Amino acid sequence: MGTLRLAQPDPPPEALLAHARKIAKIALRTTNAITGDFLIEKAEQQYAIAIKAFDGKSRVGEANHVRAELKQFSTESRFVLHDAPVLAGASAFRRALDALAASEAIGPYYNGTNNLDEIVTIARRRMAQRDRLAAAEDATRAATCLLWRAEREEEAIGLYNEFTDALVRDVKAHLEHGHLYLVEVKADIARKRLLLTGRRDEASKIEKLMSQASQARPMGSHV
Repeated sequence: MGTLRLAQPDPPPEALLAHARKIAKIALRTTNAITGDFLIEKAEQQYAIAIKAFDGKSRVGEANHVRAELKQFSTESRFVLHDAPVLAGASAFRRALDALAASEAIGPYYNGTNNLDEIVTIARRRMAQRDRLAAAEDATRAATCLLWRAEREEEAIGLYNEFTDALVRDVKAHLEHGHLYLVEVKADIARKRLLLTGRRDEASKIEKLMSQASQARPMGSHV
């Protein structure tokens, strides 16, 4: 008898979809960023295979339903993996933003407007200019506070991180030109902001950059 195996039938689309959902469920329980991103990608690939199988059977309605499920999974899984720990009930970030939102120092108006989206736009416009970071910090603080009060938490996190990134870029730019004395305080603020949002690796890199710059600074230089 020959050793040639009989052709195996293609798995039904339902089985492929079930496998995709199984991987997705595991991915949503993962807290390690590297493992989580890997599993998310594997789930997305399996979803794509399931969609192709439904399309191959001319089951267009079911294929579109799975596409919508895939889109929702892709968005939610990355948010849960990268941002949800920041929003946990006992997180330092939530406590900090709750305290900011409770502060009477920030009213409903900023720069003459109470349009929240306009205030966010002001903050982003200012942080895009390195020479306006001080003004950007003030606008971002108001916008972040108002977003948090409005329970637009994901947007508050996004804006908070955008300003942190602007600070980090400014610190790196000054260090490239040897201007350590201009950014020591700013670097410390950026590092604390990174730690507050769980970006520990980036905080360590900033600390390392500052340490290296400090060691390279010649004796008698401006402090």
